Amino acid sequence: MVDQFTPSEYIGDETPHRHWSPTSQTYAPADVLMSHLQTGWRLDGLAGVESFWHAGVRRVDVYYFTLVRGDERLEMPVLANPTVFRLIEENQLNVIRVNASRGD
Repeated sequence: MVDQFTPSEYIGDETPHRHWSPTSQTYAPADVLMSHLQTGWRLDGLAGVESFWHAGVRRVDVYYFTLVRGDERLEMPVLANPTVFRLIEENQLNVIRVNASRGD
């Protein structure tokens, strides 16, 4: 069975709008964050970053963005990647570290 998309699910470049739910997915893909920004959501000026250590040697950073649209607020965690770094730089976001210690 092929998924059908309605025209309202397309954004500018005809890429289907991807759904993300914080109740079923721990992290949002960067394209979901970009999609929200293209559809009227705005980044709050402050973001958080939390580091997780796997086997004590491999670090994975998760950035927490707060998105605002009117009276709505949405926290969106996204794994560190070049898109995230570019958004932080272009929007001159202040980033605070949520944790500072190296775990096992």
